[in-house]
Amino acid sequence: MIEEENDEDILKKGVTFKSVLKNLLSIFLIILGALFIYGGILPDAVIGWSTGFMLICLGASLIQMQKKPTDPIRQTLTILICSLCGLTKVRNYENGDFVFRRIDKCDKCDDMMEVKQIYSVRLKKPTESNSEAEDKKQIKNSEKKLK
Repeated sequence: MIEEENDEDILKKGVTFKSVLKNLLSIFLIILGALFIYGGILPDAVIGWSTGFMLICLGASLIQMQKKPTDPIRQTLTILICSLCGLTKVRNYENGDFVFRRIDKCDKCDDMMEVKQIYSVRLKKPTESNSEAEDKKQIKNSEKKLK
């Protein structure tokens, strides 16, 4: 579930069929535009230059277009540690959490637990919110009852 951040992930991305097709199309448009300008394909020089210029601009624009990189899905976690018995508890970050804040009672000794760390991790897959997970469970339970 938790993935280590690694800059090599960017380098490992392979060439896709879509990117190859886009590059071939843009090169074709640039060459076709050059033929319109210098080849004299059209009898009117002004129309040939205009068409060629537009095709070259379109091809260059296709080369410059890049897919916007998606931001990685991150989850912020809070680590609580009991100072008396040493019990460690990890939970989702909540507004108002800060390091050394004493919150929640310990499950073992009923002493107050203290926030020791707050950090963010990158997730491989998006996590389902509790309400979505509960909705799915309710749907499955209702389907079982109908059978």
